[in-house]
Amino acid sequence: MPIVLESRVLIPIANGTEGIEVVTIVDILRRAKVNVVIASVEKSMQIVASQNTKIVADKSIGKAAESVYDLIILPGGVTGVERLLKSRALKKLLKLQEFEGRIYGATCSSPAILHKQGLLKDKKTTTHPSTVSKLTNQVDNANAGVIIDGKLITSKGLATVTDFALAIVSKLFGRARARSVAEGLVLEYPKS
Repeated sequence: MPIVLESRVLIPIANGTEGIEVVTIVDILRRAKVNVVIASVEKSMQIVASQNTKIVADKSIGKAAESVYDLIILPGGVTGVERLLKSRALKKLLKLQEFEGRIYGATCSSPAILHKQGLLKDKKTTTHPSTVSKLTNQVDNANAGVIIDGKLITSKGLATVTDFALAIVSKLFGRARARSVAEGLVLEYPKS
């Protein structure tokens, strides 16, 4: 059952963030007519993502923190995750997101951020294989590329971000919109 008619999503980024995850997720969500805000936790609005890809944020994390988001998505990339962990504004946003019962998600190695914030307690997650040992919660890396556990959505890594983004579209708007977006990508979407 869809929960939101019109959604605002925040994606914080930092130098070293996994660029393909950001670009793929933003593209798919915007195709679904989601209002996506990319916010830099760096001093600059332009970050240098993995593979030396430059991404320009829409605003700083400080300005982004002035708004409320239906969903906050943390992209992976080991260096980016380390830099995101240092952002006080992001830490406050994540705690508030959880406290107010709104959705948050993480891809690849970024569930480590949620773990350090205490936001994975009693939650089933998936994460990049290199991060599994850092998490003490229930990690299911054997069976799923994407796991939704209540208000938490996690993805294993690069190859699963398309499914991750479509799972978000489905959670926010329902399977019909997710299927429509998938068909536009020439991607087969499960009927059930």
